[in-house]
Amino acid sequence: MGPRWRTMRTMSRVPRLYVPGRLGPGVTVLNDDQARRLSEVVRLRVGDEFRLFGGDGKEWQATVAGMARGEVHARVSEVVREEPPLPLVVEVWCGLVRPNRFDWAIEKCTEAGADIIRPIVTARAARGEEASAQRQDRWARIAIEAAEQSGRLSVPVVEAPAQFADLVGRRPGMLLIGDALGPPWAEAARAVPAQGRVVVAVGPEGGFTPDEVARAKAAGAVLARFGPNVLRTETAAVAAVALLRSLGR
Repeated sequence: MGPRWRTMRTMSRVPRLYVPGRLGPGVTVLNDDQARRLSEVVRLRVGDEFRLFGGDGKEWQATVAGMARGEVHARVSEVVREEPPLPLVVEVWCGLVRPNRFDWAIEKCTEAGADIIRPIVTARAARGEEASAQRQDRWARIAIEAAEQSGRLSVPVVEAPAQFADLVGRRPGMLLIGDALGPPWAEAARAVPAQGRVVVAVGPEGGFTPDEVARAKAAGAVLARFGPNVLRTETAAVAAVALLRSLGR
């Protein structure tokens, strides 16, 4: 976390901090990890400016009004940026891969614009179905840090792992399945709605099995190829989210 925030300061960018809940004018007391990051990592001092956002589409201007042991008192003044929610909710199901690679997928899918990220257990990815509370917390922190760094005004929800077979029949909205033998993206994109929800599913190493693909197609899924080359799981997930967001929805 430290290097990312220090880079922001070096580039003269105002630091951003996610504070869950509804914000408003007045003094807000930040403590624990939030206070430590502002005082020890970003090294803000009284009078320094930063930004706060609570995930409701608004970003607030804030100034350090005071500092005490384990606390930062922030004076919140006005909304400096506001964006309505996008009409298309993007949910990505990503096959479980090695922990460091899945962490990277969460970070980059957040930057690309995913609203919901869900690890999936498939025939070729049966590891880690029962994610520990510690790992779930880590995934949430990665999403928060990526949202802060990338300028987002919302933080994606990182769901607990679930079986792909259980999800297919009860998913909301359109389901896109990443498949190297599927039609090119330009063709598949014509089926993406202008609003609502799109779920894009990316398999693990080796992809989905033929049975899994057949089950998804029977449930109404659309196959799509996200590029001319074979992509690793985490790369395909990020590419899919970026392609969906590039539609401007």
